[in-house]
Amino acid sequence: MIEADETYQRESRKGSREWVRHVADPQNSPQPPRPRWEDFTTKGFKMMRGLSKWQLPILTVGDRGGAFLFQRLPNRQGITVEHAMKPLVPGDAVLCSDGGNGYKDFAAAGGIEHFVVGSKLGIRVDAGCYHIQNVNSLHARYKKFIKPFCGPATKNLNGYIRWLELR
Repeated sequence: MIEADETYQRESRKGSREWVRHVADPQNSPQPPRPRWEDFTTKGFKMMRGLSKWQLPILTVGDRGGAFLFQRLPNRQGITVEHAMKPLVPGDAVLCSDGGNGYKDFAAAGGIEHFVVGSKLGIRVDAGCYHIQNVNSLHARYKKFIKPFCGPATKNLNGYIRWLELR
């Protein structure tokens, strides 16, 4: 039995010199694709709430035996989730996930039995044993682990994920 879900980490450009280079030489250095963090306070920009392009998805796949894997995905598209899960999930597994399209398409393409849980308000367990609570617990452990680093730089995020897996 395999559980799969994703969590999100806000993008961080710590140590990035892209705005410094642009201000110093706007002719040769293009304007970065996002506002500076100080613009949210000085110019009154509103911080985007919920999921946005600045939220980086991290796929979490775990089995009931205790094995798990975190994998940072480049985007939230269903095809990306399918490609990431293909080497991880055997053909005879039972997949439990939320109602994401990538999981549905992956299960249908591979002929894998798929249970959708958590799609209805207050329903977290289906038929007594199908749930994604173990993966949600891993998400909580990830958030607790990453909090002291105050949002690591995106370029270093894979290293932090591997560090958590080894711990």
